[in-house]
Amino acid sequence: KVPITIISGYLGSGKSTLLDHIALRNSNTGKKFAIIVNEFGNSSLIEKSKSFKITAGTESYDEWLDLGNGCLCCSVKDTGVAAIENLLSQEKKFDYVLLETSGVADPGPIANMFWLDDGLKSNVYIDGVVVVVDAKNILDCLSDTDGQWHRSNKHIGEEAEPVDDDGVSMAHVQISFADVILLNKIDLLETEPDYDIKLETIKTHLRKLNGLAQIHETRFGELDNLDKILNLNAFTQAKLPKEIARTHHDERIATISFQFNRIPAAKVPQIEACLQHLLWEHPDLDGSGKEWEIYRTKGLVIVEGEEDTWKIIQGVRGTYDIMEGANLEAESDGKSVVVFIGKHLS
Repeated sequence: KVPITIISGYLGSGKSTLLDHIALRNSNTGKKFAIIVNEFGNSSLIEKSKSFKITAGTESYDEWLDLGNGCLCCSVKDTGVAAIENLLSQEKKFDYVLLETSGVADPGPIANMFWLDDGLKSNVYIDGVVVVVDAKNILDCLSDTDGQWHRSNKHIGEEAEPVDDDGVSMAHVQISFADVILLNKIDLLETEPDYDIKLETIKTHLRKLNGLAQIHETRFGELDNLDKILNLNAFTQAKLPKEIARTHHDERIATISFQFNRIPAAKVPQIEACLQHLLWEHPDLDGSGKEWEIYRTKGLVIVEGEEDTWKIIQGVRGTYDIMEGANLEAESDGKSVVVFIGKHLS
């Protein structure tokens, strides 16, 4: 099976620059990438690759550019699934597929699409969601509850999506789904006074929005090691950090976690019933009447027995799975833990 990495991030964050870096500097990795970009016209990667020939293009959704260094590049005009199926039906073998979303796209349904496809014995599986963040502007972006900052991005070349009635922007939603956050354009912060303080403030804010994501700093989208975004196994394993931020710095999007002891096997159906209640019925738990939603769920549950076993919980919005886990005691200190990321969680 070929892993798919979703590359998301708000308008102007540097997604295409990251793909430029991966594709045009890939000659020495020994890996073959299929890179799927949202639109030909808006991708600098395509502009830099005009000298490469188009290797296919008989359908409306697949125009392929052979970049000559182990990468193919494709424009998605209709459906990413159709393009990827077409790609993998070719004789060439690929190690990874990188799928760039639109700057105002919600990565949740895209992740779900490939996650469910894996259950249908597809030849691809989702490896993780990588979100690129503009370090220079992200705090202004997230704190502007009126959405004026978002609507002022016409120079990017796309129609920005306004925030909803709760002040939750697409940037909030994208960050909440991230398995890895690339804090890009760090070089623009370095020239400012109190750089270290500002950088830590940004990271603290991001951790409180999403306490599960790893954060890596980048300049011009350049990564010193692609393993920081590849082979994450984010939808098959549950590697949870030792400490998860729980302070509600921004009540619109928050990470909350619950720890509890081992449970008997007979209690596992109750865990599942609880998940169904929370993810499907959205009960008014605190009496506030606020419309809340869980975007991402992860957990490790220890089940008592002659030898303790593990259940791994994975969820994207209303879709979840409870899987058998390996020995992960080192990851959880012997405690069960379930983590929710979402909107208006109290």
